[in-house]
Amino acid sequence: MRKILTACLILFLILVMLMEPGVCIEGATSGLLLWFQKVLPSLLPFIILINLLCFLGIVFKCSAFLTPITKHLLHLSGSAFLIFVLGLISGYPMGAKLIKNLLESGEITFEEAQKALCFASNCGPLFIIGTIGTLMLGQTELGYFLLLVHITSAFIMLLLSRFYPVTLAPKSTKQMATPSKMNFSQAFTASIQNGMDTIVYVGGYIIFFSMLMKLLACAPLYTKLTQFLGTLLHIDPIHIHTFLLSLFEFSSGSAALTSALPKGPTLLAFLSALVAFGGICVLFQTQYVLQGSGLSIKPYILAKSLQSLLAFLLTFVLLPIWNYFFNLLPFTYSFLWPILLGIAMVAIILFYRNLSKCNA
Repeated sequence: MRKILTACLILFLILVMLMEPGVCIEGATSGLLLWFQKVLPSLLPFIILINLLCFLGIVFKCSAFLTPITKHLLHLSGSAFLIFVLGLISGYPMGAKLIKNLLESGEITFEEAQKALCFASNCGPLFIIGTIGTLMLGQTELGYFLLLVHITSAFIMLLLSRFYPVTLAPKSTKQMATPSKMNFSQAFTASIQNGMDTIVYVGGYIIFFSMLMKLLACAPLYTKLTQFLGTLLHIDPIHIHTFLLSLFEFSSGSAALTSALPKGPTLLAFLSALVAFGGICVLFQTQYVLQGSGLSIKPYILAKSLQSLLAFLLTFVLLPIWNYFFNLLPFTYSFLWPILLGIAMVAIILFYRNLSKCNA
């Protein structure tokens, strides 16, 4: 029955595409340009460099120094914590790809990989600051604020994962993980090949879901549904219409939100929620890079939904604080913001460590 319904849905979509070829071409073209102009140049260099770290075995060596700390504070190995950091730097879906790489190498156990999947896959700073803040909102400082909300929500998910106990990889497994026999030239070539393979698949997902968004936006039934929901919930139907569409693909969805909603706390909250969730397109990208690992995508979906809700609420909590300190520290000194954020994160970890000792 499921296969029959899927076949009927595909045939219906083909029929709609034949009836509305102009809309389909317009949507696919916008997705292609988005991928080529923004996603590819911002994501591909990170994919190549992180692949290079993995192929050369550098990540495995660094994790040994972090494990004693992260094991005590977060019940995580150093490798899993590095995945969290590298996933925040590189963006979707590199966190999930790193998890699969370390699982296959024996650096982390299956249970820890499933746990890491709930917090390690996040949006990259280049997209949040450059694309959303600078290009879409026209204010780079708002991009830094959205990045602060995103990192905070991801960090809270990391702290919450402490209460999900898992079995860490034994030391004997780490000793068995032999360093890569590739020289730099071979590792660099393999990193580019792997990176191009990943980025092409990501582009295919973006183009297809951008076309779906365009088709759905032009559907009269969808417009009536959002109007009904807006009346029922006493919310502007335009807000519901745009946000539900943006859930398909967060890159195109962010552009749609900034075009439809006035600049303010509500828009920032919707953008934070969307960036934290990633959209249906990112879910398919994540499932693709996890193929063959045996990891379930269901905990990931639940975790990203929770992180999206946290990001939405954190926007209203942090925005007054941001505005207050922004008046004290002009954006001219923006290089100090990462330092202040790092100090805040260290303070939270120390507080969390003392709290865990008291509970013990």
